[in-house]
Amino acid sequence: MRTLTGVIILLLVTAGATLLAMHNPGYVLIERAPYSIEMPLTLFAVLLVTTVALLYFSIHVVLRVLHIPRAVSLWRLDRRVRLLQRALHDGLVKIVEGDYAAAEKELIGDFKADSVPGVHYLAAAYAAQAQNQNERRDEYLSRAQSMRGLTLATGLLQSHLYAMGREYERSLATLTALRVAHPGNRTVLQELAKRARALKDWTAITQIIPELRRHKALEPAEIDSLELDAHRELLTAALGTGPGWENAFRTLPKSLRHHPVVVALQARGLTQSGEMRRAESLLIPALEHTPHEALFAAYGDLRSADPLRALSQAESWLIAAPESPALLVALAKLAVAAQLPGKAREYADRVSHLESTRETFVQLVGLMDQLGDTGKAAEYCRRSLKLGRRAAAS
Repeated sequence: MRTLTGVIILLLVTAGATLLAMHNPGYVLIERAPYSIEMPLTLFAVLLVTTVALLYFSIHVVLRVLHIPRAVSLWRLDRRVRLLQRALHDGLVKIVEGDYAAAEKELIGDFKADSVPGVHYLAAAYAAQAQNQNERRDEYLSRAQSMRGLTLATGLLQSHLYAMGREYERSLATLTALRVAHPGNRTVLQELAKRARALKDWTAITQIIPELRRHKALEPAEIDSLELDAHRELLTAALGTGPGWENAFRTLPKSLRHHPVVVALQARGLTQSGEMRRAESLLIPALEHTPHEALFAAYGDLRSADPLRALSQAESWLIAAPESPALLVALAKLAVAAQLPGKAREYADRVSHLESTRETFVQLVGLMDQLGDTGKAAEYCRRSLKLGRRAAAS
């Protein structure tokens, strides 16, 4: 519509100019001694427009010729970018499809090493790891590491790929270095906690707990659980080591010193040292305050000088925890110690009807062996094995 309007306006202007020229054509006189030029105004106008047009076209052609090298360079750059984008797209698709060899070929291809973006090297490193090609993986990671702005991303992927290749120590070392280079990074702290837990490096976990809290890298409940697990494992490992146990207990945060799990471990340490009365005096108040499975289990392992009194004390807790597997196993153990086989079988039978763990049935097998009840021992052994197979299958 606009083109049509323009054409109509041009025709009207041309027609008007033509009519005006026919009515009063005028003339143009150009004189420079000893020459003079005289021509109709209309011819001069045509020549002027033609000259301007030719001049504009000539300048335009010259400028285009001068810009040819830059235009070619931009075309090449645009073509390379499009090829790289297509290679990245196809490579990522191949990774998702599981064709890692083809993915690596697409991502790296025939491009010059200095022209490949870092993200290509990161994806290619993943594809190489999936093929167990560690040398190529490390080469790609090294190239990505040298590129600006990719230090953190490369380090995190490197740690992940090391873990994929079961190089857990290298993975943990990489994350530890990233923690120093990028202090307070939540992702680094999260991965460091996960890797340290997988490696059971409980000391490393206790060292990063303050940072996890300060930077809110995990939910508070997760941090609390992680801290408790770490100190529990360290205390368990130090049981019976004397000074080692004391050092492990001394490093406990004050918030954990009265936790039931820690109190139970402390009581076990006293039990192993033969300090039964101290262990009992520690457990009874704790159980009166907080009935807890770990405390019940620790009480069941006591070797009291008066097993009947200890059994009576434990039976008083049945009101608060009538279906506690740990309490019922403890009662069965105390009944055996008090030479009451009937009660021991009764409590063992009650445990067997609860949703118990494999470890619980293993303890029941030991108790039935002590009582010489091979039938019940065999039954509990079968149930323990069944739970073990179920856990392995899941």
